[in-house]
Amino acid sequence: MNKLKGLLGYIWAFPALFIVLATYVGNSYFSEKLASATGIIVSPWYSGGEIVRTIDHGAYKTYIHRPIFDGLIGEREKGFIQLNWEPFAGLPPVIQERIDYNGDNREDFLVTLNTKTGDASLTAYHTSVLSIEQSYRLKRGWAVRVLLQKRS
Repeated sequence: MNKLKGLLGYIWAFPALFIVLATYVGNSYFSEKLASATGIIVSPWYSGGEIVRTIDHGAYKTYIHRPIFDGLIGEREKGFIQLNWEPFAGLPPVIQERIDYNGDNREDFLVTLNTKTGDASLTAYHTSVLSIEQSYRLKRGWAVRVLLQKRS
């Protein structure tokens, strides 16, 4: 009986070892599949939200994210819009870009970004545009968040 128990223990341990190794090696793959199956998404306050428009400049692209006013319950009074410029290799030393974030065919602000230092400045053309929150160096380029006041 003891030999049978030992044999069954080894039979059970052998596939269990492979299951543990497969889970460890495939952790990122399995976690992505689990998250996509449950519908969990990263908060736009961290990710910048969905990209709604892309401007192609040839050597680099500008990605304009949707304005973020999302709150836990309802919308917040203040939010932001994130702009990304990618890739590093194609970026000029200084980027100056006029942005129409709300799609009314009127420029809402001018953002200037020094791609060497990360310094950013803003010229607002609309009262809902407040200031620059921060500029971020990303894996493939730069991002700037512009603070916005919700329109009444």
